[in-house]
Amino acid sequence: MEFKTLIQQSINRAGIFVASVILFSTAAFAQKVPTDLLDLSIEELFNANVITDSERAISDNRWHVSYAYAISDYDEYYIGSSSVSYDDVLFSPGLEPRTQNNYPVVPTEIKQEVHALRVAYDLTDAMTVRAQLPMVKQSTDHISIVPGYDAFNISSDGVGDLVVVFDRTMSQSLNSVWKAGLGVSVPTGSIDEEGDTPRAPGDQQLPYTMQLGSGTWDFPMFLSFRKYEARWDWGLDASFALRTGINDRDYRLGNKASVGGWVMWNGFSAVKPGIRLDYRWRGDIHGEDASLRVPVPGFPYPAPVTNPNAFGGEQVDVTGFLRVPFADKWYAEVSYARPVFLDLNGPQSSEKYHFSIEIGTSF
Repeated sequence: MEFKTLIQQSINRAGIFVASVILFSTAAFAQKVPTDLLDLSIEELFNANVITDSERAISDNRWHVSYAYAISDYDEYYIGSSSVSYDDVLFSPGLEPRTQNNYPVVPTEIKQEVHALRVAYDLTDAMTVRAQLPMVKQSTDHISIVPGYDAFNISSDGVGDLVVVFDRTMSQSLNSVWKAGLGVSVPTGSIDEEGDTPRAPGDQQLPYTMQLGSGTWDFPMFLSFRKYEARWDWGLDASFALRTGINDRDYRLGNKASVGGWVMWNGFSAVKPGIRLDYRWRGDIHGEDASLRVPVPGFPYPAPVTNPNAFGGEQVDVTGFLRVPFADKWYAEVSYARPVFLDLNGPQSSEKYHFSIEIGTSF
C-alpha cells in the first residue's frame, strides 16, 4: 500500500506540474515581442512559471481553478540586438531621408493588463483537460509628426482567444515524469478593434498589436520533464504553436517556439522560491491587413506596428517567482520577469518588465 501511495502522489504532482506549465505564467503573461499581445492565451499556456503544486496533489481533487492578473510594459526599441531611441525611429522631414527604419508615427509605450480564468479537470490520474479565457486591456502612447497627433493614445479591451488543451503522462517513476500535450486556440478574440489614428479622421482599424486575438485556429503543443529531489524540484520544457490559415483581415501571426529550464527550492513549507530561464523564437506576420497602409510610394507603413515584417525575433528571459501555500488547498504565487537578450525584427518595441500574481485552489 505504501508503494502504491507513493506512485499515486508522484502522478498527482506530475499532473499539477503540467497544470502550472500550461495554466500559469511568468512568461505566462509575458509576451516577449509585441506580436504576443495578439495571442496571449497560447503564450500563457506554454511559457509558464513552472512550479510545484503539491498542496493540491490529492487524488480525489479533480477540479483545479485559478484566477491570475498580470501587467506588462513595453517601451525600448530594438533593431536586431541593438537598442535604438525614439528619435532614431521617428522620421524628421528635412533633417533626414525616409528609410525602412524610421516612421512618421512611433508608439512609445505599450501597457497591457490581463485577467485570466483557468479551469482544469483530471479525466484520469494520467490525463487532464484544461481551458483558459483571458480578458485583455491594452493602451499605447504615441509620438508623431502628423499635425494634431503630436502625442496621442489608443486603447482596446475585451475577451482574448479561448484555449483548450489535453495533456497526458507519457512516462513516470517515483521521482520524475514526462508529459506531452496538444491543444487548440479558438479565435474568440476580436481582430476588428478600431480607434482614432493619424491615418484619417475618425476611427480606423487599429494596428496588429492592439487586436485581442489571432483570428485563426491555432494548435499549441508541448513536452515537459520534471525531477523531484530532496530539497529541489527542477525541470525542462519545450513548446510550439502552429498557426493555420489566414484570418478575415488577410494575415496570419507567425509560428513560435520556446525551450526553458527551471529550479525551485522546496526546503521551506511557508514559501517556495524559484528561478527559470527561457529562450523564445517567434516568426513575423504572414500576409497583411491592407487597411493599415497609407498611399506613400515606397513607404506604405506609417508606424512600426503596422509593418508585418517588424514582428518576431529571438529573446532570452530570466524570471524569479515565489509560491506561498495558504489555507486548505489554496495557494498564491507572484513572479517578475525581465529579458536579458533580445534580437528582434525591427524596429520593434521590447518588453521592459512583466509582473503577475495568481491565486488558485482544487476541489
